[in-house]
Amino acid sequence: MSFECLTPFPAPEKVIIKDVDGDTRVPYERVKSYDDKEFELFIREWVVSIKSRYQVRGFGGAGDKGRDVVAKDEDNHYSYYQCKHYDHPLTPSDMLPEFGKLVYYTYSGEIPLPHEYYILAPMDIGAKLNDLIDTPSSINIMLIEKWGSNCRTKITKEPIDLSPELKSYIESFDFSIIKTKSMLEVIEEHRSTAFYAFRFGGGLTVTRDRHITVPDVIEKHETIYIQKYLSAVSEREKVSIDTVSELAQKFPKYMANLKVQRERFYSAENLKTFASKHLLTNDYFKDLADDIYYGIYDLLGKLYIDGYERLNDVMAQVVRIDLKHNLLSKYDLVHPQDRQGICHQLANERSDIVWANTN
Repeated sequence: MSFECLTPFPAPEKVIIKDVDGDTRVPYERVKSYDDKEFELFIREWVVSIKSRYQVRGFGGAGDKGRDVVAKDEDNHYSYYQCKHYDHPLTPSDMLPEFGKLVYYTYSGEIPLPHEYYILAPMDIGAKLNDLIDTPSSINIMLIEKWGSNCRTKITKEPIDLSPELKSYIESFDFSIIKTKSMLEVIEEHRSTAFYAFRFGGGLTVTRDRHITVPDVIEKHETIYIQKYLSAVSEREKVSIDTVSELAQKFPKYMANLKVQRERFYSAENLKTFASKHLLTNDYFKDLADDIYYGIYDLLGKLYIDGYERLNDVMAQVVRIDLKHNLLSKYDLVHPQDRQGICHQLANERSDIVWANTN
């Protein structure tokens, strides 16, 4: 199965917060208790956190060709992560079949040659395997010597003999790409993800950078909500205002208010980006927007003197909606201007959200 055929990690489903309050074990002990599937999921979460410029996919299971987790950057550079869920520190004999898969499948062209190949295990690696990795050329020698006993029948259903061409490929293979990390290191780096709170408790360990930059020039993705704002002002002033420059010329008193509306919009965009990056799913933000939509829906049909009054009432009322059930709000990541900005995002997306009575 090719990289492109796989669903991006994580799958488009919500991250489940685990009940960890009663578990007094330190994170390292909890990781050691995972089964093989849970351990691979944990490693995927960690890979996503360290490979911010990469697309991450999870293979796992039969047919993975020795790659449980794969990351690919924009230059098509690959990193492979092999998860070995054993009840002991890994030995050379544990990994020789995996090294055999690496050389065979890259030799045959079935998988790309990676820039990095990580070995990860809950019990870490043993001293002999560590020595082997520290002297990469020794892997070439050992793999050739033990091909018959450790690799020949353990890569595909059909035995793979060590042909002269494959032997030559192994002799020249650069095994310095083999790397490892201790579970303590992985857990510490995993701490920077939102997943850490779900697995080990203690609340979110990532903070949101709320600094926003509002462009001086109206961006294309602002067009719809800005036009709906102009319609609301037009209704109040009983004159048609089609552009922001026209608004500035005829009614400059509204420019400060427009500036605040745009700041609200970009604050919501900032929250959306944060949620996508750290929760690795848009579901929580989408749920937040849905709840806000239904929270302001009745105000859209309420009788107002003009659209500007409706807009102001919506902006005042939206901050009062109870959103504590949403993960983003639960961790105090949602601020008043985010809620108000989401109203403008919804106005961008939905034809039934208009402020003016005459729209």
